[in-house]
Amino acid sequence: MKPYLKKTIDYAAGNFFNKILLILLLPIFTHFLLPEQYAVYTNLMIFFSFASLIYLLGIHQAIFSHFYDVKTDQYKFSLISSVYIILSLFGFILSILIILFRVELSVLVLRSVKYSHLFYYIAVILFFNMLFSISLNLMNIMEKSRQYAIISALQNIIVLLLIIVFSINNKFSIEYYFIFLAIASVIASFVGISQIIKMMSKMQVAKSEKKYFSNEIVSSMLKFGIVMIPGTISMLILQASDRYMLTYLSANTMYDVGIYSAGYRIGMIMHFMVTMVSLVYLPYAMKIAKEPHAQAINKSMFKYYVIAGSLFGSFIIIYSQEIFRFIIDSNYLASYKIVFAGVISSFLYGVFNIININYYARKKAGNITLAVFLGSILNILLNFILIPKIGILGAGISSIIAYFFIVIFNYFVAVYLYKIKYPILLVFIGLLILTISALFNHYYILNLKLFIIKSVIVLCIAGVLIVISKRDEQIQKMIMILRKDKNED
Repeated sequence: MKPYLKKTIDYAAGNFFNKILLILLLPIFTHFLLPEQYAVYTNLMIFFSFASLIYLLGIHQAIFSHFYDVKTDQYKFSLISSVYIILSLFGFILSILIILFRVELSVLVLRSVKYSHLFYYIAVILFFNMLFSISLNLMNIMEKSRQYAIISALQNIIVLLLIIVFSINNKFSIEYYFIFLAIASVIASFVGISQIIKMMSKMQVAKSEKKYFSNEIVSSMLKFGIVMIPGTISMLILQASDRYMLTYLSANTMYDVGIYSAGYRIGMIMHFMVTMVSLVYLPYAMKIAKEPHAQAINKSMFKYYVIAGSLFGSFIIIYSQEIFRFIIDSNYLASYKIVFAGVISSFLYGVFNIININYYARKKAGNITLAVFLGSILNILLNFILIPKIGILGAGISSIIAYFFIVIFNYFVAVYLYKIKYPILLVFIGLLILTISALFNHYYILNLKLFIIKSVIVLCIAGVLIVISKRDEQIQKMIMILRKDKNED
């Protein structure tokens, strides 16, 4: 149990540090950029997210389902080397295409050619960020938590330092940000690759047995990864279509995008919990996937996440007014009313990821893809209906309903195909807690009395959830099994 606690602390520290850095960037952005300008940044980052998926070819997800297929250093060496080679070649071609079609992309993404020159930087960032991301994925699956925590923060630290230096001299702009990100991506990718090379050098593989490229491994990973691409693109559509559709459907267009994006960004602090499950638990779950007690541990993790996520999410929502009144620029004050959408959507996404462990273990990428594809279609339809009527609130509600759909859809698929049941009632209780927190925060204006009431409410929620977790036999069993596994090792 002790090694897993150590890994959790390492990942938590690195993840928390990254989230804090991103939050520190928000006051700087909102100070120097008007909501309309912040919307330009938001739309460019949406494009960046979509393009990143194409660069990665789904291999970043295939790594988790393939890395432990053959437990020999020779296999792992070939897998790592093959991944870098195929992605580097493909990424170089894509970056050239982005540069060639930068004007057309600018019109498509921003409805203007004014920022077309930024796609030079984006092409560089995408290529090196792809190498950086794969390096982090490999560190994660090999459970190198300390290296992951340190290197994952490197890119954000460089960006933050450059922004602070230039902000002091009042020279910060959108263009400067992407220049800084390009510099940070190049440096971080080289550091990440150097760490992977060191790990490969320690593998016990004779020179004559080293195979730098394996068609068999690449083919198998692409079969899984390429099937995942439509699903991952659909997930990005689900995550980002609300902001893009606000650009065209809301009355205040780019202003609403800026307000919505700022609020949703704070709500995505909830992603700290989601990422912790992915970083700490997913590699372990893949390692024990064929063990008889694997499903019992998955169910326990499900319960633990829902209980802890409900508490953490309600805390973010309840104190969102304080965040925007005292930290964020006053131009964005209205954003606090949309924080709940980012929190609840992220909470449901974490539930979805835990259910999907079953599909990763069985290499059933199609199950994940179908759920997310249907969810993204639902989100788009709801945005078309609700945004013209209730603006940014409609976008937030659409996002929550779509995430709820993919959770319920894959839950029933898991029950039908594999007879796997999770305590889904807990999810409804968690959603009730988060919804009550959102309504309370929406209808009451901040003052000292309200702050005290909020603090009492959060303490009560924490007390109830702690009592539930202590009395939960499945969680206690999970802890006992983890201890048993360690003793056997």
